[in-house]
Amino acid sequence: MIKKNYFWGVFLVLGAAYLIISQLGYLPAFSVFTVVATMACIAAFVHSLLHLSFGGMLFPLAFLGILYDKQLGITAITPWTILLAALLGTIGLNLIFSRKKWEVKWKHKNKSIMNKIDKNVSPDSSESIHGEYVYMKSSFGSLLRYVTSDNLRYAELEANFSGVKIYFDNASVPSGNATLQVDINFSGVELFIPDNWKIVNHLDCTVAGLSEKGKTPTEGHVTLTLEGESTFSGITVYYV
Repeated sequence: MIKKNYFWGVFLVLGAAYLIISQLGYLPAFSVFTVVATMACIAAFVHSLLHLSFGGMLFPLAFLGILYDKQLGITAITPWTILLAALLGTIGLNLIFSRKKWEVKWKHKNKSIMNKIDKNVSPDSSESIHGEYVYMKSSFGSLLRYVTSDNLRYAELEANFSGVKIYFDNASVPSGNATLQVDINFSGVELFIPDNWKIVNHLDCTVAGLSEKGKTPTEGHVTLTLEGESTFSGITVYYV
């Protein structure tokens, strides 16, 4: 958190300095909107690059191309062609590298967990899944899963351009702590969890968000920690 705050602090100070210096005529002047939008795009690109989020890298570049199309001489392809190219590039890169990307990032931290997932769980299993470690995946479609584990410890969700519903209301977590690792892009995810669970949000989000509906517990008996990345996606938690 300290490193993240340091990054944003330096970035905002540099942006403020550019605004002042440009208005004094020492640097090329752009509108305040253009400068703010440029800062946001660069920040999103850097953040996504560090986390290997393809959509988070390509779309900020596309928006920068639209902002500076006259200076770059690319008015013939803005805005729709360049946005479509970013979309197609995101889809292609996620299809090619998404699983490999996840393995590179987590193979040292969660090597034993990944081995158990690879051995015991298939992403194409039936709607009802169980086990201590579960893996779910959807691309360009919809996914419905009922997690019925007696001793849930870890779950992973990988979704690209999908609608996902996962029910945890029949899952048991004797240890009191479970983790849901997500890598979702351009998807909508709905999580249905018991009302005596609580959510701890550790997600890295790029143009994405998390919302909670229903009775939010103040002191949950089970903690479900959300980790991973959400890019151009939304996660809704329903307490049931």
